[in-house]
Amino acid sequence: MIYMKKRAMMTAILLLLVFTSHSRGEEFLPDSMKTHPEWYIKISDWSVYATWSAVAIIHHVTIENTSDIPYKDIVVRVTYTSNTAGGAGTVISQEVGVLPVTVPPKSKDTYLKAGEPIGAGSQFMNPHSIQVLGATPVLE
Repeated sequence: MIYMKKRAMMTAILLLLVFTSHSRGEEFLPDSMKTHPEWYIKISDWSVYATWSAVAIIHHVTIENTSDIPYKDIVVRVTYTSNTAGGAGTVISQEVGVLPVTVPPKSKDTYLKAGEPIGAGSQFMNPHSIQVLGATPVLE
């Protein structure tokens, strides 16, 4: 009886060790952080300025990096909708650009306070959404 209890206890400990080391995903997470930075970079606030018909300037971009590695040159897509009477709310443009910043791991900060050009813009377009498409991992 005592032998069976000891055996069950040893089995439980071994199973716990096996599942604990694999459930953390230690081998999976670093690869996904390198290959899918868009999963770890979140843009929570941003502004775009454009005049009559000119270059759009993105500024005051709040970026959060939830990964364990830094990223640079964040590729984004900004979607614009029309604000004219005939087509209000209709998607009229999508501009892809690079935000030339480096974001440290496990951080949240506001970047590009002076602004950065990001495609064409117009006062007749409303910046609707921004999507992170990718970034370059900084691996030293």
